[in-house]
Amino acid sequence: MTKADPNDPTVIFLHIGKTAGSTMRRILRRQFSQGQVLDLTQKIPDPKYRLRREGMPDLFAEMPEAERARPRLIMAHTIYGLHEHVPRPSTYVTLLRDPVKLVISLYGFILRRPGHRIYGEVAGAELSLEEFMRTGVSLEADNSQVRALAGDHTAGFGEVDDAMLERAKAHIEERVGWLGFVERFDDGLVMLQRRFGWTNIYYIPVNVAASGSRQPPDPEVLELIRQQNRYDIELYRWANERMDRMIAEDPGFAAARERFLRLNRLYRVWGHLSYTLPRKVHDRVVASK
Repeated sequence: MTKADPNDPTVIFLHIGKTAGSTMRRILRRQFSQGQVLDLTQKIPDPKYRLRREGMPDLFAEMPEAERARPRLIMAHTIYGLHEHVPRPSTYVTLLRDPVKLVISLYGFILRRPGHRIYGEVAGAELSLEEFMRTGVSLEADNSQVRALAGDHTAGFGEVDDAMLERAKAHIEERVGWLGFVERFDDGLVMLQRRFGWTNIYYIPVNVAASGSRQPPDPEVLELIRQQNRYDIELYRWANERMDRMIAEDPGFAAARERFLRLNRLYRVWGHLSYTLPRKVHDRVVASK
């Protein structure tokens, strides 16, 4: 398999929470040799989930320059701005998600993760989804995607504004080499392949939470989420229209997409075995201890 050219810009995966990041990380890792990859999660001095994403650029900046210059792929739950500490050319890749679905997924994720930094404030207090939104306990429930792409450190809950939205759009235009969507994952991967020339972008979804037993939120709660995340909703709409234009301007996209879908169907047969069987063995070993 051809690995990324060491002369290419460093790719920064700006992983916004609950946007198919685990699947995306597996795809990205394949494009680079092991020594070219830096996962900043592994550099967190405190237990996992304890460091807010706004602290990641500072954590990275504290590393020696040679260590910051080495990787060609940097992956992190972070915000825009980490590139300022990469001592070589760099570009971002990231994924957006329907903002309402993101918030609902975030709430469920926190409830399932006792190690999450605000687990006690949410699960311990038995907050409903509506209470989760009204208390402002999580900034990521308040226009998380605009906050991340604007590179904001300071805005409190309910303080995202038009200027931050426009800053997020400008950063996408200026420094984001690829922007995909959870809801248009395949289209995004085809664009990723054509943008970077990567070949092995096939996948099976990983870390997908089961949703069959969930009760849909009340309409009033959904409206509350929409109102609180109106800037994310506008960014999502704008970015989708931007992707539509890019696809329309690419005469080879349709054929590339058809080929990708055909090959990915074949890959999923093999990928399902290669991913699920080792995981089942691991789970049995853990359960037997």
